Amino acid sequence: MKTLILSLLCGLLLLCSCHNEGRNERLVSHVLVLGIDGLGSHGLEHANTPNIDQLMKSGAWTLHARSVFPSVSGPAWSSMITGATVEKHGVVNNGWTAENHFLEPVIKGDFEMFPTIFGETRRHIPEAVIAAFYHWRKLGNFIEKGVCDISQAAGNEDSVTMLACKFIHERKPDLTFVHLDHVDHAGHHDGYRSQKYFEAIEKTDSLVGIFLDQLKRSGLFEETVVFLVSDHGGLDKGHGGIHPDEMVVPFLVSGKGIKKDYAIDHPLFIYDLAPTVAMLLGFELNGWISGKPLSNILSSIQCNRL
Repeated sequence: MKTLILSLLCGLLLLCSCHNEGRNERLVSHVLVLGIDGLGSHGLEHANTPNIDQLMKSGAWTLHARSVFPSVSGPAWSSMITGATVEKHGVVNNGWTAENHFLEPVIKGDFEMFPTIFGETRRHIPEAVIAAFYHWRKLGNFIEKGVCDISQAAGNEDSVTMLACKFIHERKPDLTFVHLDHVDHAGHHDGYRSQKYFEAIEKTDSLVGIFLDQLKRSGLFEETVVFLVSDHGGLDKGHGGIHPDEMVVPFLVSGKGIKKDYAIDHPLFIYDLAPTVAMLLGFELNGWISGKPLSNILSSIQCNRL
């Protein structure tokens, strides 16, 4: 009898260990990722951005984050939401879909693609409310189908902002991803150092202010970490190469438990986004990612909880 009881206890401990594999203490209740397509760091030097400036003062930031090659939206956004480089996740162009692609990912989750932060959040936190809103319709191809409570495209930056803010207010999601494309549109149409480009960045800043106000009105501001990231910049009226205007982008993190006015002084890559979000939500990504969680941006209190 003692042997049977001991065996049952050992089995129970093993089951609990397996169930908690990859899980850590959750550090924050809500994460909001604001993704600004085409925002090169050089653009922030020429635009009036009081809300973005406030995010920097109240959080951790760098204007020297590096994109991936090719510096194109599909590969870059996929790197951000997977934590992996292009040769690992296999999204090599903007036309990629799970059903039609050239290069297989090095690993696949349950959805025939390299696991993203959306699918991994659903796997580790089944009860999580997860949302994705995007101005560029194709971005939905890079997210696992069916894992988000809502994954919705909208025709312009104002519509995306309205839809996302409404959902934040009503559902108070654990993870919200918002993609805004108008800065990239301005770069392609008028040039990535044109006055129209800088004006588009200033429009972005006003939208950032709307999101911050919405978090406050919904009672979520004190329990949220906000990221502001970009996939690439641009040169002349295009992008895809390795010029600094194309490759160097901002990466800002602000909110609960994040150091204030902290200039990140080490190399940072856009694919550090997914593992950092995972760290805040209390789990780890797979062993094939390229990115690293930015634990150095945490305040001393948060670090002690890890």
